[in-house]
Amino acid sequence: MPLSIQVEHVAKRYGATTVLDDVSLTVASGQMIGLVGANGTGKTTLLRLVAGLARPTRGSISLGGQNLADDWAVLPVSVGVLFEPPGLLPNLTGLDNLLMLAAVRGQLKSAAVRGWMEKVGLDPLSRRRVGHYSQGMKKRLGLAQALMESPDVLLLDEPTNGLDPDGVAQLATWLAEAQRGGAAIILAGHDLAQMSRICGEVWRMTDGRLVPADISLVVPGQAEEGGGSSVDRGNQGHEGCVT
Repeated sequence: MPLSIQVEHVAKRYGATTVLDDVSLTVASGQMIGLVGANGTGKTTLLRLVAGLARPTRGSISLGGQNLADDWAVLPVSVGVLFEPPGLLPNLTGLDNLLMLAAVRGQLKSAAVRGWMEKVGLDPLSRRRVGHYSQGMKKRLGLAQALMESPDVLLLDEPTNGLDPDGVAQLATWLAEAQRGGAAIILAGHDLAQMSRICGEVWRMTDGRLVPADISLVVPGQAEEGGGSSVDRGNQGHEGCVT
């Protein structure tokens, strides 16, 4: 069956605290949706559940038609993830970080990894260790980690944090390329204006529930002032849907 992310009536609790409450979401191949909300509303928790890094208290999550509960140790599809802060080894160079990740699946040769470093604006020949990177450099390297193997699913938490306006514009281009390649994409962030410019559909996380985001609240030009970039929505395929 075509690739999709399916989240059905998912709840997540930590002790007496409910982080997600009856969340249902479907994102198909070539679709991209955005989630906005304040800290603590459940955005990152939802991404972690879809990535197989945590289990729901109730409900089910399927990737490519396979329920993650069938085998939590093995994801049925390739998944690229970016969380805040990016998961990087500070004592290694940027290139060594990417080469170590690429070695896990053995899909990319060294030249392709170096090409991705250049694509995100980093020097693969630099011997600077990641611990001495700026926030923006770390974010670019984290994006290379998530994108370089052309995964079936992309889950990006706060992908624009630390990026300058040019970086945000580049990110929008890379995501459009991933969509055309058939990736199912979920972005999470705080900035409604910026998210509405990048994604074809945006939902708000409020107290662990998904509700439609009111795009009418976005002031024209606000995303550009904040470093956002638009994507031609005519090329984005179908929109994600929430049930």
